[in-house]
Parts: sequence; C-alpha cells; structure tokens
Amino acid sequence: MSEIELRTSMDTRELVARLETAARQTVNALRRSVDRTARAARKDAIKTMSADIGVPKSTFSKSVPPVRGSTEGSISATWTTSKARISALKVGSFTPVLSELRGSFSGSTFRLTGGGSSSLQIGKSFVMRASNGAVLLMVRHGGEIKAIYAEMPSTGLGQDDGAPRKTWTQVAERELAKNVASEMSAALAGASRSPIASSSDE
Repeated sequence: MSEIELRTSMDTRELVARLETAARQTVNALRRSVDRTARAARKDAIKTMSADIGVPKSTFSKSVPPVRGSTEGSISATWTTSKARISALKVGSFTPVLSELRGSFSGSTFRLTGGGSSSLQIGKSFVMRASNGAVLLMVRHGGEIKAIYAEMPSTGLGQDDGAPRKTWTQVAERELAKNVASEMSAALAGASRSPIASSSDE
C-alpha cells in the first residue's frame, strides 16, 4: 500500500495583511493618545502659569510653543518652554515718591506655587524705558543697575512642586489612560484614522 500524505493549509496572505493593518492602527492609536494628552496638559499648564505669575497668557505666548507630536519611530510628544522676561511692573504697582519715575514697588508672583519669592517689596526703585520700548522696574544693587523681572513660565514648570508642573502631571496622568482606552477601542473596531491627532487645542 502506498503512503498517503494529508496536509492542512491555509492562505495566510489575508491574515498577515490584517495583522499588519491592526499593528499599524495600534501604533497610530497610541500616537494620537500621546499627542492629544500632551496638548491637553499644555493647555491647562499654561492657564496655571498665567495664574501663578499673575499675567495674561498673551504676555508669554512666544515662550510656550505648541507640542511637538510623536513620530513613527517615537511614541512620545514633547513640549519645550523657553525663557521669557516679564517686567515686574506687570505683577505689581509702582508708587512714585521722589519723582514720577523714582519710588517704591509692591507686587507678587508664584501666586499658586508659593515660597519666598511670592511677595516682592522694593523700597527704592525706579522706572526706565528700554530700547525695545519695554518699561522696566530697575534697582541699584552693589553699584550696579539691574532690572527686576517676574517669574518666568519655565520656572514653575521646571520645579517638582511648581503649580504648572503639578497641573501638567495631573492632566497627563488623567487624560492618557482615557485617550488610550478610547483610541484603542476604535482601532480594534477597525476604524481607520490618521496617526496625527487634531491640534485644535493648540
């Protein structure tokens, strides 16, 4: 009796294609989740910065650029803030004493974070206009003349106990789990979406 050989086989091309699509959609879902989370955290952190410093968001808008979103090779969104010199005159009041431009200053910054720098009381100071048109609060210290500035946006964000840093962390932790659940559910259901999350909250 000759040998009998039986085989079970299947065409895996369709399955492989589906798995590749699922893998791609999964990565895209994670990218959207991370990007959307970072943008939400940025939005709320800027509100906290504004309240902490005591100035409108428009005052330091150039130092808080949009989030840099994730890429195919890195599921990580980055937000980089830069220095912004905000005149102390924007967070307090100058009281003329000796002349219109010479007097005392009283103000506050780090209003939410707190700490030793929350209150600014300067008995002897003067006001001058810089070459760029900005009006600055100046003091004489050790024979030098120095400008006095309010808290920088990057300061509170860089401190572990800073109010903006806490806001960023809280929002990121809360929103990431929610966004991942929503995006992964859509991906597993077969929804086809762009890997780039909407930037409408920027």
